[in-house]
Amino acid sequence: MGTLGSVLLLALSALACEKQLAKHRSTRVQSVRFWLQAIAPLSGFLGLGALASGAYAVLSMLMYIGFVRVAPVVWTGTLVAGLCSMGLGLRFGHSMAHAWLQKKRLVPGSILRSVERLHARLVESEQLMGQLGLLAGGFVLLINLVK
Repeated sequence: MGTLGSVLLLALSALACEKQLAKHRSTRVQSVRFWLQAIAPLSGFLGLGALASGAYAVLSMLMYIGFVRVAPVVWTGTLVAGLCSMGLGLRFGHSMAHAWLQKKRLVPGSILRSVERLHARLVESEQLMGQLGLLAGGFVLLINLVK
């Protein structure tokens, strides 16, 4: 997962944790909430991009499974970041992808129903996934900046 993928993960994770930021009254947090509300209309596109980036990160980490012996923390952090990116990408990009696939009739209805159930579970665990995504995305961004 590169720098762009980790920044995308951080943006979606912050969107997922936006409800927790509403409790704070400081001006710094309110300015962050302003920017999160400004990018909220783009969350569908960002979600689809994060889904693709996360799938690529997970597949590349599974292909380089031997790397776990060399740097287990980096391998595990990148795998967790990829999984969080896939989960948050599906959570935020679901409505856009669902509308497009249903309009084009590319996917059978049974698969769409199972994706609906998965989306409902992702909405339930949105804040936890957002917090984990902030940690993993920050870790991967730090790794990419230090290289």
